[in-house]
Amino acid sequence: MALALGSSAASKIYLGATEIALAYLGTTQVYSAGGAFSAEAQNYFDRLDTAGDTTYVDYKQPLANYIDSLVALGGAYWDTMESAASFVGVGIQGITVPLRDGMPVITENNFVAGDLNQLTGLKGDASTKYLSTGVLDNDVGQNDYSMSSWVTDPVYLDNAYWMGSARIAHRSSSTSSVVKFSTNNNSSSQINVTPDTADNFIGQVRTVGTEYDWFINTNSGNFVKASLAPTGLGISVFAYSAGTSPNASRIATYHYGPALDLATLQGLQATLLAEIAGVGFSTEAADYFGRLLNAGDKTFLAYRQPLANYIDSLVTLGGAYWDTMESAASFVGVGIQGVTVPLKSTMSTLTNNNFVAGDLDQLTGLKGNTSSKYLNTNVADTAVTNVNSSASVHITEKGTGNFDCLLGSQETGAGFKFITLSTTLVGLNIGDAGGFNVTYPNSGMLGGSRVSTNSISYISDGTETSGTTPAGTLQGGNLFVFATNNGSAIRHADARLATYHFGPALDLATLEGLQATLITEIAAI
Repeated sequence: MALALGSSAASKIYLGATEIALAYLGTTQVYSAGGAFSAEAQNYFDRLDTAGDTTYVDYKQPLANYIDSLVALGGAYWDTMESAASFVGVGIQGITVPLRDGMPVITENNFVAGDLNQLTGLKGDASTKYLSTGVLDNDVGQNDYSMSSWVTDPVYLDNAYWMGSARIAHRSSSTSSVVKFSTNNNSSSQINVTPDTADNFIGQVRTVGTEYDWFINTNSGNFVKASLAPTGLGISVFAYSAGTSPNASRIATYHYGPALDLATLQGLQATLLAEIAGVGFSTEAADYFGRLLNAGDKTFLAYRQPLANYIDSLVTLGGAYWDTMESAASFVGVGIQGVTVPLKSTMSTLTNNNFVAGDLDQLTGLKGNTSSKYLNTNVADTAVTNVNSSASVHITEKGTGNFDCLLGSQETGAGFKFITLSTTLVGLNIGDAGGFNVTYPNSGMLGGSRVSTNSISYISDGTETSGTTPAGTLQGGNLFVFATNNGSAIRHADARLATYHFGPALDLATLEGLQATLITEIAAI
């Protein structure tokens, strides 16, 4: 059998950014601290300096963490790895600098500074641009090798290579988003895999002559195919051998060398990307960005500052605005993968039911329909008490239906429900069975906050008002957004929402002000 990917490793890939490296390396993890770096990391920085790269200085810590993680694992991850480089966190001069001293210097062909994004990597052109690693496909054993590239922006062209030589390669197909693998076998007999997405780590590993393993993002498998002797051709990135069949994708990093565990390497690279995206931001904002990246979202990268400002404002207020808030997410400034990522790592990840990319506008948020689309927060309404609670949605486009639910924990009894009674009224329930009617705003926050058995405040159409309605007994249903929970989602709403929140009581006007700033700052990008 080829090298096992390991179910325990694979199951840990999608932990938070900080947890990924620790999950794989345990107590052997060596992270650099302060201004002092390990000898291996400092050697890499010295070689970047020699190459004329100054961009990397802002990203020294994530790059050092990645190198130290590889060094701690040793073996095929560092000592005997043949070639590896980072295209994130460096400048255009740095793309030719390999991670380890002793690896061949990489030769770049026709790349310019505009091809490089420090957060997502280097982009090819499917014509003249590629990298020669300086290593050959027979520099490793016929049946002891591994290879990977992290594709952050896949472009599917017929037989366009992300990386490889004549017999060791992975490449794309223009017809059906297929990833084609060949590993020391005749290319006419390669395996073709249609993944959920190739917008992530793509790798392959062979440890025996009869079969090999492949790995794409969340997919992995085995292919029975006998190996053939490598031909001694060069390993290139963005093409194969000497620039043949180039690719137009964007790549963040790559590796080539003896066999290793691909899931482990993917985890380390996920941490690298997450930490680089968080450079210059608070711990809380950086953690959110790492989880967005792990979810496959890169859209947020253009909107990091407004998102960070919003999170930092919540953290500064603390209490119910951050520390004890039960659920909150932004639907502005993110991609469709990001709508299920909560603002805080201790909040439950949301479940997307039937939303697609076309439902999302980065400036105004997520739009529902009246039949099938909703988000399950995976948080029960009993996460708060019926005398200390609040919930809200921020509307950017009013819905058209009547008796539709913008947010709801259960259909009957006491709970949290914002149900449209007409195009002008909403029935608002905040931990009570009866509820009361408020104006259905064209835009802005709609919500309520309860601080006692009878006292409640609500906000609608820019006005916060106090009222009296008795609290009821909460029933424990999960809170849905764009629907209410009747054991399954019903009363779907077709409004467009920018964000929502659920948790203990807070001042609604304060929270609305922070959300209005978020939307304004995102629109200004």
